[in-house]
Amino acid sequence: MIKVIYGGFFSKHRGYTPEKVREVLDYLAEEGITTIDTAEAYLESEELLGEAGAAGHFTIDTKVSGGLSQLEATEQNVITSAEASLQKLKTTSVDILYIHAPDRRVPIKATLAGINALYQAGKFKRFGLSNFRGDEIEEVIKVAQENNYVLPSVYQGNYNAVARRTETEIMPILRKWNISFYAYSPIAGGFLTKTPAQLIAGGQGRWDPSQYVGKMYNALYNSPCMLRALEKFVILSHDTGISQAELAYRWVAYHSLLRPELGDGIIVGARFGSQLDETLKGLRKGPLCADVADKISALWEDIDESPLDNFEGYISVSHG
Repeated sequence: MIKVIYGGFFSKHRGYTPEKVREVLDYLAEEGITTIDTAEAYLESEELLGEAGAAGHFTIDTKVSGGLSQLEATEQNVITSAEASLQKLKTTSVDILYIHAPDRRVPIKATLAGINALYQAGKFKRFGLSNFRGDEIEEVIKVAQENNYVLPSVYQGNYNAVARRTETEIMPILRKWNISFYAYSPIAGGFLTKTPAQLIAGGQGRWDPSQYVGKMYNALYNSPCMLRALEKFVILSHDTGISQAELAYRWVAYHSLLRPELGDGIIVGARFGSQLDETLKGLRKGPLCADVADKISALWEDIDESPLDNFEGYISVSHG
């Protein structure tokens, strides 16, 4: 089975306390999940994980914000950010330290100098990239090699049944350089659990178009070709009796280009409780029958515009 990483996005306004996070950690331990993915940009997540003692029992991966931050990703700012994250997490090192998104305001060498200094100081074991374009991945590798810096060995990117540009634009480069791929948004930020009618009427929660995050997700997925694909997906769920979320997760885990033997993984961000329970139970059922998997794969053929990653949506909303 593909490696499952828990997406640790916790915030106080969603009711999370250190005690509540400990409940989540206990559940994850029982389910055999050993890795938690978080980030500087995930509100109070690092702080709550630190107060809950997560680093003592789990492998922790985190991210310096890069292009998601108002601060430029200079050498010193990268070092300062990462050290602040470690302090919040109450640990001296993490497994993977990612650059959450490319910072196109500064030369990549400046950012990588900070990453390498942290690596030399033992602050992380593996270097990761997230939301970088293919040409930017190649540039990172070129600059790292020229300066004898640590090379990236993990890439975290957007990947689901209706967002598959990664297969042609990112994965060939990752395979060339032996970089593992961790897929985030396997249910397209919840898009694949909705109906077209819900989105046309104006989504709620994460999809509320009046909210910043809602604007971003609507910019990424709420288009005519996407809604047509979603309609087919809803019908497939109805016909098979398998929930939309389960279809989406199982397709990514078993029928996509992810390969366990290459160290690939899937980020599960389902909310603690029945949603997370159902997600993990669904994944354990294994592959879908070939006919169902083929129908999901075929959705991509009719999609003529699709996001490469969530950073695209962030840019369009921030600068649109």
